[in-house]
Amino acid sequence: MKSLDLKYGSGKVKISIPDENITGVLSGKHMAPLENPAEEILKAFENPAGSKPLSKIVKKRETVAIVVSDYTRSTSADIFLPVLINKLNDLEIPDKDIFIVFGNGTHIPQTPEQQRKIVGEEIASRIKFFDHDCRDELMLVDLGRTSRGTPVKINKRVFDADKKIITGSITYHYFAGFGGGRKGILPGIAGFETIQANHKLSMQPESTTAALDNNPVSLDMEEGAKLLKPDFLINTVLNENKEFCGIFAGDMIKAHREGCKFINDYAKVKIDKKADLVIAAAGGGGMDVNYVQSHKGMENAHFALKDGGVMILLAESSQGFPSDAYLKYIKLGSGDKIHKELDRNFTIPGHTVFATFYKAEKFKIIWVSKLPEDIVKTMRITPADSFEEAFTMAKKWLGDKYSAYIMPTAYATFPVIK
Repeated sequence: MKSLDLKYGSGKVKISIPDENITGVLSGKHMAPLENPAEEILKAFENPAGSKPLSKIVKKRETVAIVVSDYTRSTSADIFLPVLINKLNDLEIPDKDIFIVFGNGTHIPQTPEQQRKIVGEEIASRIKFFDHDCRDELMLVDLGRTSRGTPVKINKRVFDADKKIITGSITYHYFAGFGGGRKGILPGIAGFETIQANHKLSMQPESTTAALDNNPVSLDMEEGAKLLKPDFLINTVLNENKEFCGIFAGDMIKAHREGCKFINDYAKVKIDKKADLVIAAAGGGGMDVNYVQSHKGMENAHFALKDGGVMILLAESSQGFPSDAYLKYIKLGSGDKIHKELDRNFTIPGHTVFATFYKAEKFKIIWVSKLPEDIVKTMRITPADSFEEAFTMAKKWLGDKYSAYIMPTAYATFPVIK
């Protein structure tokens, strides 16, 4: 028997499975944090991907808008912003000519405490900052339409600045392919109608994890974001402990693609074939804190699972659902019904639930969590209180002859067929 301790919430779950059934343990490489982030950030500014150095882009007496992710994204902005703003000061751009706009997308406004935590106390005491409001038409400027028909309205305050610096972090994203890059603009500082039109493209099958070149959501985002004509991109990569591991700067597309390749080099794991059973721990801590984060582990794990196979998901979800909006869609009870509702009125909570039902209707999923059992069952997923209970159920469905993968950190591991 092979035994492993897998992270679950703030603790661990011990699993045991016969050696002869294990096809492999799938895990990406650990990303070590940078020893001197400030030094690496400055290097990136002067050796960017696909653009002039930052020192050759900004000019004296120009206004500079910096777009920063909101509280729903970890970016280490409190580390790179002081380096960036001090660099702008060295280039004769004073603090009074610099401002920050938080890319809230469709998210609710942040509290002053949340804003200050994101940028850090030093920057909060020096630089003006504003929340983006996607529904405030007076603060949006119309930049036209993409080739896919998305009407592009973008934050007017950012548009009016002489120079526009877009920041964010790069992670896998289950329908945009990757976070970061163009997402700082669309959805970050886009209008509600823009975001809705773009995100509806997520219903197309090409809109999936790690896909960029043929991903309609990502391509539409890139096209829409380019209409703003951003001057410089700064994207970070953090590891599972939220430590600063990479900095990518320069052209919005080229720098972002370099960061995506960096993530793939660490997180993408090649497999020869899919398995009958996947035992996936989202990864504990922030990686399984609620339904939305836990779903990311489920999403990655399903790429290693045969159609009709069994997934055991170990994801505590102690904080439940981020809002009641998710429950509204769960109560619809089927992927088809949710799809029809999203065709009528698209929302991100609805799409996350739809993606869950898609997998629940394609595989047998057993979820060890702290979510209410009745809600888990409504999602067509079997709830379990322990790994032992889940494994007993899986063996009843699979018998003794089955192949299995174990994914200790499914949130940060992406399996692909060789």
